[in-house]
Amino acid sequence: MFEEWAIIVANQLKKINPEETEPHDVLVFGFTIFFNLLFTSLLIILLGWLLGVLLLAIQVMVSFILLRILTGGAHLDQSLACSLTSLSLIGAFVWLPSSPLFVFSYFAISIVLVLIYAPYYETHQVQHSKAWEQKKKRIAILWVMITLLIYQLFAQSGFVFGALLQALLLTPAGVTVIHKLNTILTYIGGGKHEKNS
Repeated sequence: MFEEWAIIVANQLKKINPEETEPHDVLVFGFTIFFNLLFTSLLIILLGWLLGVLLLAIQVMVSFILLRILTGGAHLDQSLACSLTSLSLIGAFVWLPSSPLFVFSYFAISIVLVLIYAPYYETHQVQHSKAWEQKKKRIAILWVMITLLIYQLFAQSGFVFGALLQALLLTPAGVTVIHKLNTILTYIGGGKHEKNS
Protein backbone atom coordinates (compact mmCIF):
# COMPACT_ATOMS: atom_id res chain seq x y z
CA MET A 1 0.00 0.00 0.00
CA PHE A 2 2.63 2.59 1.05
CA GLU A 3 4.98 1.51 -1.72
CA GLU A 4 2.24 2.11 -4.29
CA TRP A 5 1.75 5.64 -2.96
CA ALA A 6 5.52 6.17 -2.94
CA ILE A 7 5.77 5.08 -6.60
CA ILE A 8 3.08 7.58 -7.58
CA VAL A 9 4.83 10.44 -5.79
CA ALA A 10 8.25 9.42 -7.14
CA ASN A 11 6.88 9.27 -10.68
CA GLN A 12 5.43 12.78 -10.31
CA LEU A 13 8.70 14.17 -8.97
CA LYS A 14 10.67 12.57 -11.79
CA LYS A 15 8.29 14.13 -14.34
CA ILE A 16 8.66 17.58 -12.79
CA ASN A 17 12.47 17.55 -12.44
CA PRO A 18 14.13 14.40 -13.83
CA GLU A 19 17.73 15.67 -13.68
CA GLU A 20 17.89 17.09 -10.17
CA THR A 21 16.01 14.41 -8.24
CA GLU A 22 17.39 11.23 -6.70
CA PRO A 23 17.13 7.94 -8.64
CA HIS A 24 13.61 6.53 -8.80
CA ASP A 25 14.27 3.59 -6.46
CA VAL A 26 15.79 5.91 -3.83
CA LEU A 27 12.73 8.16 -4.00
CA VAL A 28 10.39 5.18 -3.68
CA PHE A 29 12.32 3.86 -0.67
CA GLY A 30 12.30 7.25 1.06
CA PHE A 31 8.63 7.97 0.45
CA THR A 32 7.63 4.44 1.54
CA ILE A 33 9.35 5.02 4.87
CA PHE A 34 7.77 8.48 5.16
CA PHE A 35 4.22 7.25 4.47
CA ASN A 36 4.68 4.29 6.81
CA LEU A 37 5.95 6.55 9.60
CA LEU A 38 3.16 9.08 9.07
CA PHE A 39 0.45 6.39 9.05
CA THR A 40 1.89 4.67 12.13
CA SER A 41 2.19 7.97 14.01
CA LEU A 42 -1.41 8.89 13.24
CA LEU A 43 -2.62 5.48 14.42
CA ILE A 44 -0.64 5.75 17.66
CA ILE A 45 -1.94 9.28 18.30
CA LEU A 46 -5.50 8.09 17.68
CA LEU A 47 -5.04 5.09 19.98
CA GLY A 48 -3.49 7.25 22.69
CA TRP A 49 -6.38 9.68 22.46
CA LEU A 50 -8.99 6.90 22.58
CA LEU A 51 -7.29 5.33 25.62
CA GLY A 52 -6.89 8.67 27.38
CA VAL A 53 -3.07 8.42 27.36
CA LEU A 54 -2.24 10.64 24.39
CA LEU A 55 0.88 12.30 25.83
CA LEU A 56 2.22 8.99 27.11
CA ALA A 57 1.66 7.27 23.75
CA ILE A 58 3.45 10.09 21.91
CA GLN A 59 6.39 9.88 24.32
CA VAL A 60 6.72 6.11 23.87
CA MET A 61 6.51 6.51 20.08
CA VAL A 62 9.09 9.31 19.86
CA SER A 63 11.58 7.52 22.09
CA PHE A 64 11.10 4.21 20.28
CA ILE A 65 11.54 5.77 16.83
CA LEU A 66 14.58 7.81 17.83
CA LEU A 67 16.33 4.84 19.41
CA ARG A 68 15.39 2.61 16.46
CA ILE A 69 17.00 5.08 14.04
CA LEU A 70 20.16 5.00 16.14
CA THR A 71 20.36 1.26 16.83
CA GLY A 72 18.59 -0.53 13.95
CA GLY A 73 16.47 -3.62 14.42
CA ALA A 74 14.73 -6.47 12.65
CA HIS A 75 12.10 -5.43 10.13
CA LEU A 76 8.88 -6.82 8.78
CA ASP A 77 8.64 -7.06 4.99
CA GLN A 78 5.15 -5.57 4.83
CA SER A 79 4.74 -1.89 5.70
CA LEU A 80 1.18 -2.28 6.97
CA ALA A 81 2.25 -5.16 9.23
CA CYS A 82 5.07 -2.98 10.53
CA SER A 83 2.60 -0.20 11.36
CA LEU A 84 0.15 -2.51 13.11
CA THR A 85 2.90 -4.27 15.07
CA SER A 86 4.33 -0.92 16.22
CA LEU A 87 0.83 0.20 17.18
CA SER A 88 0.23 -2.97 19.19
CA LEU A 89 3.57 -2.84 20.99
CA ILE A 90 3.34 0.84 21.86
CA GLY A 91 -0.30 0.36 22.88
CA ALA A 92 0.85 -2.36 25.29
CA PHE A 93 3.82 -0.43 26.66
CA VAL A 94 1.74 2.57 27.76
CA TRP A 95 0.32 0.27 30.47
CA LEU A 96 3.66 -0.63 32.06
CA PRO A 97 3.84 0.05 35.81
CA SER A 98 5.40 3.48 36.36
CA SER A 99 6.54 3.53 39.97
CA PRO A 100 10.09 4.91 40.43
CA LEU A 101 11.52 1.44 41.09
CA PHE A 102 10.03 0.06 37.87
CA VAL A 103 11.08 3.05 35.77
CA PHE A 104 14.65 2.87 37.06
CA SER A 105 14.66 -0.87 36.29
CA TYR A 106 13.44 -0.21 32.72
CA PHE A 107 16.20 2.38 32.34
CA ALA A 108 18.90 -0.01 33.61
CA ILE A 109 17.69 -2.85 31.38
CA SER A 110 17.64 -0.52 28.37
CA ILE A 111 21.19 0.70 28.95
CA VAL A 112 22.53 -2.84 29.32
CA LEU A 113 20.70 -4.16 26.25
CA VAL A 114 21.77 -1.25 24.04
CA LEU A 115 25.38 -1.70 25.20
CA ILE A 116 25.29 -5.42 24.41
CA TYR A 117 23.13 -5.67 21.27
CA ALA A 118 23.23 -2.36 19.39
CA PRO A 119 23.45 -1.93 16.51
CA TYR A 120 21.45 -4.67 14.79
CA TYR A 121 21.11 -4.77 11.01
CA GLU A 122 19.47 -7.22 8.68
CA THR A 123 21.76 -8.70 6.03
CA HIS A 124 20.16 -6.61 3.26
CA GLN A 125 20.46 -3.31 5.14
CA VAL A 126 23.22 -0.81 4.44
CA GLN A 127 25.70 -0.52 7.28
CA HIS A 128 27.86 2.53 7.83
CA SER A 129 31.49 2.55 8.95
CA LYS A 130 32.34 1.13 12.36
CA ALA A 131 33.32 4.60 13.60
CA TRP A 132 29.96 6.05 12.53
CA GLU A 133 28.06 3.19 14.15
CA GLN A 134 29.98 3.74 17.40
CA LYS A 135 29.00 7.42 17.34
CA LYS A 136 25.37 6.44 16.85
CA LYS A 137 25.63 3.96 19.72
CA ARG A 138 27.01 6.63 22.04
CA ILE A 139 24.15 8.94 21.07
CA ALA A 140 21.70 6.09 21.72
CA ILE A 141 23.14 5.57 25.20
CA LEU A 142 22.98 9.31 25.80
CA TRP A 143 19.33 9.28 24.73
CA VAL A 144 18.50 6.48 27.18
CA MET A 145 20.14 8.53 29.94
CA ILE A 146 18.11 11.58 28.90
CA THR A 147 14.90 9.53 29.19
CA LEU A 148 15.65 8.94 32.86
CA LEU A 149 16.48 12.61 33.36
CA ILE A 150 13.13 13.58 31.81
CA TYR A 151 11.42 11.18 34.19
CA GLN A 152 13.29 12.61 37.19
CA LEU A 153 12.61 16.24 36.27
CA PHE A 154 9.08 16.04 34.84
CA ALA A 155 7.69 12.68 36.06
CA GLN A 156 7.13 11.61 32.43
CA SER A 157 7.85 7.90 32.05
CA GLY A 158 6.89 7.39 28.38
CA PHE A 159 10.35 8.10 27.01
CA VAL A 160 11.82 5.40 29.27
CA PHE A 161 9.08 2.98 28.10
CA GLY A 162 9.93 3.64 24.44
CA ALA A 163 13.63 3.08 25.06
CA LEU A 164 12.86 -0.22 26.78
CA LEU A 165 10.69 -1.36 23.87
CA GLN A 166 13.45 -0.76 21.32
CA ALA A 167 16.12 -2.25 23.58
CA LEU A 168 14.08 -5.46 23.94
CA LEU A 169 13.63 -5.69 20.17
CA LEU A 170 17.43 -5.61 19.73
CA THR A 171 17.88 -8.82 21.73
CA PRO A 172 18.12 -12.21 19.99
CA ALA A 173 14.67 -13.05 21.40
CA GLY A 174 13.23 -9.78 20.02
CA VAL A 175 14.80 -10.37 16.61
CA THR A 176 13.51 -13.96 16.56
CA VAL A 177 9.95 -12.84 17.38
CA ILE A 178 10.00 -10.31 14.52
CA HIS A 179 11.42 -12.87 12.08
CA LYS A 180 8.82 -15.46 13.08
CA LEU A 181 6.05 -12.88 12.73
CA ASN A 182 7.45 -11.99 9.32
CA THR A 183 7.37 -15.66 8.26
CA ILE A 184 3.76 -16.04 9.42
CA LEU A 185 2.67 -12.86 7.63
CA THR A 186 4.49 -13.89 4.46
CA TYR A 187 2.70 -17.25 4.54
CA ILE A 188 -0.69 -15.63 5.16
CA GLY A 189 -0.11 -12.91 2.57
CA GLY A 190 1.12 -15.29 -0.09
CA GLY A 191 4.57 -13.73 -0.27
CA LYS A 192 3.54 -10.21 -1.27
CA HIS A 193 6.08 -7.81 0.27
CA GLU A 194 6.95 -4.22 0.65
CA LYS A 195 10.60 -4.65 1.59
CA ASN A 196 11.16 -0.99 2.28
CA SER A 197 9.40 -0.86 5.64
